[in-house]
Amino acid sequence: MVKTSDVIVNQAVEKAMAGFLNEEGKTNILVVGATGSGKSSLVNRVFQIDFAKTGVGTPVTQATTKYEVDDFPITLFDTKGYEVATDEHKRFITEMESYMKDSKKKMDEQIHMIWYCIAASGHRVTETDLAMLKKFSDINKPVCVVLTKSDITAVSDVNTLMQVLDEHGFDSFAVSSRAGIQLPKLMEWTYNHLDDAVKWAFLRAQQVNVELKRTEINKAIRQHATMAFGVGFTPIPFADGPILLANQGVMINRVLKGYGLDGLFGNFENLIGTLGVGQIVSQLGRYLVAQILKFVPGVGTVAGGMINGSVATSLTIALGLTVSEISYRVAIAKLQDENLDVESFMKSIPMDEIKGLFEQFVKDELKRNK
Repeated sequence: MVKTSDVIVNQAVEKAMAGFLNEEGKTNILVVGATGSGKSSLVNRVFQIDFAKTGVGTPVTQATTKYEVDDFPITLFDTKGYEVATDEHKRFITEMESYMKDSKKKMDEQIHMIWYCIAASGHRVTETDLAMLKKFSDINKPVCVVLTKSDITAVSDVNTLMQVLDEHGFDSFAVSSRAGIQLPKLMEWTYNHLDDAVKWAFLRAQQVNVELKRTEINKAIRQHATMAFGVGFTPIPFADGPILLANQGVMINRVLKGYGLDGLFGNFENLIGTLGVGQIVSQLGRYLVAQILKFVPGVGTVAGGMINGSVATSLTIALGLTVSEISYRVAIAKLQDENLDVESFMKSIPMDEIKGLFEQFVKDELKRNK
């Protein structure tokens, strides 16, 4: 027989997860640049994937190839390199016109973002560059300039290029395939200028700005938990507190996915088992009941108390933030060591430390939700 508490929590969780970190499609990025502008190095650094080697390339025009990788949320439109001020360059400009007239197409067929690459080492922004950028901007396509190879260019020269672009109203970012420089800022700018329908896909795919992932994922955890367990939530007994945690599989899955950890494993069930997340949730559930009087003073006995919407919100957020923090640590460690054994790293985090994180998050959220 299904308990009333199960029904109440399941309904609340389903409500919360309806739009939580939900990807409605892939992010389509057009990367433009002359021969030697460093387009491939930029893309490989940002997404940690060599689209040309691992993806399926489909020519869409003479100058552009569409690359897709199985189960990866980015579609890359890579333009063929061209020599500036040549007939090939003129043909390229003509073909680019087609990308400026896709507003009537379905969202998943449109170009969502344009990275216009200029090698800073070339020491110039041409009139053709500015004309092309203006065309994209005039039809409200989000476009920014990526000044590649900035690590081998004098800082003063890079600043001059950025000043020229700024005077013409274009945002620019100095980057390098080795040093990164302003890559995190480029990720933030891109995320903030994408349509809501495709921005989560980009957030998950980019591997450069882990701080951005944590900020946005944690914000989403709070928003959706508050929506689910706010007005209209029927209180449940404290003894059924673990139900709140046990029913959060979708949230845990999407948090892990947001940090790009799901791609390291065959499926979510395998991921949960391998990393011991199920055991973590189970132990946190038992720990919650054992410590509930400390978390929520003055409720009487555990058996007689009730979890209201405010407490349910706090507990759900605490679990989400705990999983997010662990995932953040893994993502940072993986940035520092490409060969990191993620499974071993996850299992090396002591359960007492995880419980401590959870307890602190509960306390903090209860204060916020008073």
